[in-house]
Amino acid sequence: MELNLNFKYLYKIIFAGLILILSNCSFPEWEWEDLESDYDHVLNVMGMINLDPGNPSFIGLYRTTNLDELSQIFVGVDTVGYYEYDEKEEGSDEEGFWIIDSIYEPAALIKNAAVIISDDQENTWQFTFVDNFITVDTVYVDTTFSMYGYTFNWDTTFYDTNEIRINFYLDTTGTFKPQPNTNYFLTINANGYDPVTGTMRTPTYPTIIDSSLLDTIKSSSPYDVNWELNNNKQGYLTTELILPSSFGEQSLIDSSFYIRQYWCDIQYESSIDFIEGSATIDPHYCDDPEFNNLNPELYLIRLTAMDDNYYNYFIEGELEEYSNMLLDNSSTKGRSVGIEGGFGFFGSIASDYKIRVIIP
Repeated sequence: MELNLNFKYLYKIIFAGLILILSNCSFPEWEWEDLESDYDHVLNVMGMINLDPGNPSFIGLYRTTNLDELSQIFVGVDTVGYYEYDEKEEGSDEEGFWIIDSIYEPAALIKNAAVIISDDQENTWQFTFVDNFITVDTVYVDTTFSMYGYTFNWDTTFYDTNEIRINFYLDTTGTFKPQPNTNYFLTINANGYDPVTGTMRTPTYPTIIDSSLLDTIKSSSPYDVNWELNNNKQGYLTTELILPSSFGEQSLIDSSFYIRQYWCDIQYESSIDFIEGSATIDPHYCDDPEFNNLNPELYLIRLTAMDDNYYNYFIEGELEEYSNMLLDNSSTKGRSVGIEGGFGFFGSIASDYKIRVIIP
């Protein structure tokens, strides 16, 4: 007991001594220091050559930014539509109002660069900056009706236009038709920045063996996807429901909820090695009797081949927990893959897909 008391007493003396010493010490006054980045900005490239028909190849071009710089800048407004009041307000002649939306773009966006892609046959293509494109959807409405024994054929066609901002460099001539197993070279020159170059070799088109794939897939049972062997190395296998028929023309948000709620997020994605020749997919369907009456749905199975640059940036980068500007989770921000003189990547993909019917 005496030993314990001595330790307690000694501890109190040491603690009191430290308080006295610290109280008599004079510490320097801390001040915040303004740090300014003192470096030359470099270009950040997002280059994709897409061999899939109907999917354009593109080059996204940005610069590095300052720590205190806004990521987005206001560039204008877009007229969304006109809202008409159900009833006029008393004392007002206004019948409605226009709805406008603010338009922003990345502050680091580079629009005035010379972007050229060439191949090993000395063909060259000039890519041009495109900030947006306009789609026109034709909506046909059959308004045939009968009245007083007469039939009135009154058909109406509406044209719905949508402006989609992309901010990419594209081949606007329609002459760039990328080929498999071909070397492509990227050259970028922008005023005030070091030139950037890139090299890559496109993959071979993958081929899913259609005859080995079931016509109707049962969501509660695993199934195999087989492909032809070629000189591709790594790839990606994904599956997803096409917009469910149960929702008709309802929004993709509704259909996404439908998939998660009733099909247990049936989408599948995994990297594959082409030399293996096949992969087994388990759809992970909700095994609940309440959902056995779901309608059969169209089911997309996609096999994607990629060049080494794309694989190193997106697949290996994901595993190494870098940060990526394209994906929501961690991957490869700040790396250079297939790019010299800047950051980013210059890669290529080619896909094959099959559509099947999936049932509960």
